[in-house]
Amino acid sequence: MQTHHWPAQQRVHAGIGALDKALPRELDAFGWQRPLLITTNSLIRSGMADRVRALLGERCAGMIADIPAHSPVESVARLVAAFREGRADGVVALGGGSVIDATKGLLVALGAGLTAQAITGESLVKASGGGTSAWGTDFARPRMIAIPTTLSAAEFTSFGGITDTAIGRKLMVSHPLSVPVVVIQDPACTLDTPADLLLSTGARSVDHSVEGFCSVNASPISDATAIEAARRMWSALPRMHADATSLPARADAQAAAWLSIQGRGGGVHHGASHGIGYLLGGGFNVPHGLTSCVMLPAVLRWNRPVNEARQQAFCERVGLDPARPLADHVEALFASVGLATRLPQVGIGPEQHERLAAMYDGTGPIATNPRPVTGKADLLEILALAGA
Repeated sequence: MQTHHWPAQQRVHAGIGALDKALPRELDAFGWQRPLLITTNSLIRSGMADRVRALLGERCAGMIADIPAHSPVESVARLVAAFREGRADGVVALGGGSVIDATKGLLVALGAGLTAQAITGESLVKASGGGTSAWGTDFARPRMIAIPTTLSAAEFTSFGGITDTAIGRKLMVSHPLSVPVVVIQDPACTLDTPADLLLSTGARSVDHSVEGFCSVNASPISDATAIEAARRMWSALPRMHADATSLPARADAQAAAWLSIQGRGGGVHHGASHGIGYLLGGGFNVPHGLTSCVMLPAVLRWNRPVNEARQQAFCERVGLDPARPLADHVEALFASVGLATRLPQVGIGPEQHERLAAMYDGTGPIATNPRPVTGKADLLEILALAGA
């Protein structure tokens, strides 16, 4: 039996000018009097955060702009303190996956009544719960409006990765109502994002599409969205690379990111590219976009003995040459826009493979890889492919 879950997400506003049109309207619709703005220092420097703060006006309960990469648990604790001290009644998250995931951690903590002092990786995991569509009648929790500035698609899921710095590992926290209630996809909001970051998060969306289509529990709706996402992103990435000011290319990439994650948001499993990526992010501080760039081709090559037909079907449906391995198509796409495709290019040499493989605890997306990963030896094989 296949089961698709619908997230507790009400609206997605997409298109050039969506920010100015949608944000004030949504604040009024929810009746928020004191929304907290969560963002990053880079968006302060670019002026984007001030633009959003101006749209919030006098009702803004404050702005937190120090969220670093990989959403460390300490940042979640600071957000909880700021939310309560500011007597906030909602959250506007402006940024990429790290900002949006940290905000999910905040919402999980608030829903469980955790104080800032009580927040640890373990307490956030314990506070998580419920399936994607298991929100029931629990609508008293604070919610988030997300304004993404990258292509990670974190804004379309109810789960997020929080780094437990004490153990150097990324943990997944979730609650059905931690998914943003509204998403505003305005391509102009990505203009201040560094080109390499935007392109690498686009590669992350390719990873969503490929691993979703090749998943052990893919569904008709996830197949359809994965294929259309891949078609759009295979076109958008080169166009963005060639013209960094093209808003239509960025809009297509945002649409692709949205579509790419629909399977995972509905319960479809990802595989070892995502799972090893979590280890690289939490333990080695490699940005998640780049983890997909270096791991997806290697994982596809390792999986090919068990799902070659599925990989070939992906090529056929996206319009790629099915006589050429999917891993080669993916690698060529990433390389064509200047992205890394090998572990040494992101600072991970062969001497670190043992430590990386030893971090796997048998859980997460590695456990749902199409070709079963039975232990450290299998991981070392994959890492060797990624490091060659």
